[in-house]
Amino acid sequence: LGDEGIKHGVRMMISSWQRHDPNAMPPAAKGTGMYINSSMAKIEAIKAGYDEAILLSPQGYVSECTGENIFVVKNGRVITPPTSAGALEGITQDSVMTIARDQGYEVVEHALVRTDLYMADEGFFTGTAAEIVPIASVDDRNVGTGRPGPITKELSEIFSAATRGEVDRYKEWNEHVRD
Repeated sequence: LGDEGIKHGVRMMISSWQRHDPNAMPPAAKGTGMYINSSMAKIEAIKAGYDEAILLSPQGYVSECTGENIFVVKNGRVITPPTSAGALEGITQDSVMTIARDQGYEVVEHALVRTDLYMADEGFFTGTAAEIVPIASVDDRNVGTGRPGPITKELSEIFSAATRGEVDRYKEWNEHVRD
């Protein structure tokens, strides 16, 4: 999603495609065929002029993005959907949750509906390739001010430093490779 997306946030939409029903195909399985669902949602978003898509569970709860976990910040709480909503347990998600707790934020896994996205103070998503990307808007509604918020920026800066081995507290997250 590039430097501009990280700097200014990205435009997102709720996809018309929904996340797999856990009784039809378990979302926690990383089978190749499962990615077709995310690909269709991503193509839909791009064709509609957005940067990324958000998938809802069959029950209407926010699940995840096409390849990333999603977070909202509301009243200083950092909230991410639970695996019961179809969200994968992500390594980056877990790292960000750890950093947020270490910074003193309350972190909760809680079911979210689309209006929770619209009413959030901040939003961002995480993934191995994406790292941390702020959400500017969802369905043409600004998330917070429509710009990356202070908690998103703080967590992103710490995460970035941690992945470069610059934070002693998280050094065990890194594998040192000699030149």
